[in-house]
Amino acid sequence: MKKEIPWNLIIQKLKHDITAEEEHDLTVWLAEDNHRVIFEELQTLWQKVQENAINYTPDTNYYWKELSKRMKTTEVKAEPSVHKTRSVSFKRYAAVASVFLLIALSCTLYIGINLGRPESGTQVYTNLSGKSKVYLSDGTQVCLHTNTSLSLNTDFNDNSRLVNLLGEAYFDIKHDKDHPFVVETEGMKVVVHGTKFNVTSHPDSANTYVGLVEGSVSLETSKEHRLMQPGEMATFNKLNNALSIERGDVHFMSSWANDKIIFKGKPLGYICRFLSKWYSVKINLSPSLSDKYIYSFTLRHETLEEIVRIMARLNPLEYNFDEHNVLTIKEISSTNP
Repeated sequence: MKKEIPWNLIIQKLKHDITAEEEHDLTVWLAEDNHRVIFEELQTLWQKVQENAINYTPDTNYYWKELSKRMKTTEVKAEPSVHKTRSVSFKRYAAVASVFLLIALSCTLYIGINLGRPESGTQVYTNLSGKSKVYLSDGTQVCLHTNTSLSLNTDFNDNSRLVNLLGEAYFDIKHDKDHPFVVETEGMKVVVHGTKFNVTSHPDSANTYVGLVEGSVSLETSKEHRLMQPGEMATFNKLNNALSIERGDVHFMSSWANDKIIFKGKPLGYICRFLSKWYSVKINLSPSLSDKYIYSFTLRHETLEEIVRIMARLNPLEYNFDEHNVLTIKEISSTNP
């Protein structure tokens, strides 16, 4: 039963943001077994959240375990959604945004209120696949990319607006002149009062990257304190604490956080650059193919495998994902009969 719960459809229904096609899929699922009972329980939890949880920030991991016990599940883990979101391959779903939002914004919050758990400690949001949006209590919106964790104290917005980032995230910061928003990465802090910017700081990378889209931010390291202007990109080396700032393509850097990307008559090489960023996957493309084929389409929530499969139908291409999810695209070699 656990592997069949369509979390994404349920969330869209509870948020009153469900399409006709999604409504149909959900109706089919509700008609089976005791699925309606499960949905009604989740609906009740959601309503309780709206009524009672104005300023409460839950401990996600703790409350998800408690919710799992109440629902008599035997494993505590995020389930893949029946309604698929983006991932590097249709076989490789680890966690999806729907489960993330459900845990962070609904059931966990309700359980925390009813169990009377103290509002103290650390809140951790983790996204393993695709992208997930987090809405913080101060009004800030954070979009998390693949393999990213965001942590903050549960007194966030009371004493300070400090978060710690591992991975990549796009921030749309709610303005507050009296309480600067601080993103802490390994060896560097990004301090802002209200702006839009992208931060990439993976633990297995020697560098942290910051791209400023709007507003202004300051970067603080053990050696220096520097200001950034819109359109600038910063590179911080974690090994030697060197910091450099220069003009760059900040819109490409944060393109993965958009709801969609429209390609009109773009070559395969150009498109693969965006696909690599969008899906957070390495793509090896044969150099001869970079400008050979032109495509026009809109990228939304399709899987990467779906995109390249369609391309391979239109042109003589072959592709494969290796064990590390590296995608290789090359032209099908023609042979004479």
